[in-house]
Amino acid sequence: MKKVATIFVIVISIVLMIVGHIYWNEKIHQSVQQALAQNGSHAVNKESKQQDDRKKQFIEYAGNLPEAIQQKMENAIFSNQPVRLVIFGSEATSSDPKGWPNLLKHSLDDTYGSDLFSVTVKEYKDMTTTEAVQEDIAQEIIALKPDVILFEPFILNNNGAVPIEQTLEDITTMLTEIQSALPDVVVMLQPAHPIYNARYYPMEVDELKRYAKEKGYIYLDHWTSWPDYKSAEIKNYIAEDDSTPNEDGHRLWADFLKDYFIAKKQ
Repeated sequence: MKKVATIFVIVISIVLMIVGHIYWNEKIHQSVQQALAQNGSHAVNKESKQQDDRKKQFIEYAGNLPEAIQQKMENAIFSNQPVRLVIFGSEATSSDPKGWPNLLKHSLDDTYGSDLFSVTVKEYKDMTTTEAVQEDIAQEIIALKPDVILFEPFILNNNGAVPIEQTLEDITTMLTEIQSALPDVVVMLQPAHPIYNARYYPMEVDELKRYAKEKGYIYLDHWTSWPDYKSAEIKNYIAEDDSTPNEDGHRLWADFLKDYFIAKKQ
């Protein structure tokens, strides 16, 4: 009888040990899962807060930008995919580090962070709009899959070489091709820099401005920031051959665009 009782006690002890072991393993598992859930929740909350903070930041600075670009910026924040901005045009749209496109890029990075805008600069030197159509540079732009394009459409190179009517037709051809492939792309147009005492070129620039308004494109009228083209002062901002701005001219152009893309001064 004693032997049976002893065996019974041993069995009960083993059962209790097994049950206790299972119980504590379950408690430990629950604690670990709870900790992981809390950490995950904290990580999600932290990421959400960071996104909200960035959204508030860009709302402060993006006040001058059209709603379509602001929406792309917001999508970029929450998707962690940058807004692809492609800047292209003649040698006036210089890819040089001191050119206005790269100066603008640095301003965007400094304000919005280096991961909100992905900026690509395409300089097509000595090209007219007709040559751009013939060489189908639109396909090169499409391949970059831009969300926004900032196009300086060779209007200074065309001056005296391609009539304004043909210039606008060529611009339409290129933009139609780009927008057919990328229907959500935002189109921004701007002229090249002013030049001293030009006669026909300013009238062609006015035609480009009217064209942009008629077609519903954003027109960036940076000429308002330059000295009067009839004044000799303009020479202080332009290279001797008139083909490009000089270093001061690039800074002036970049400052205009910075004030557009970044409403609130830092």
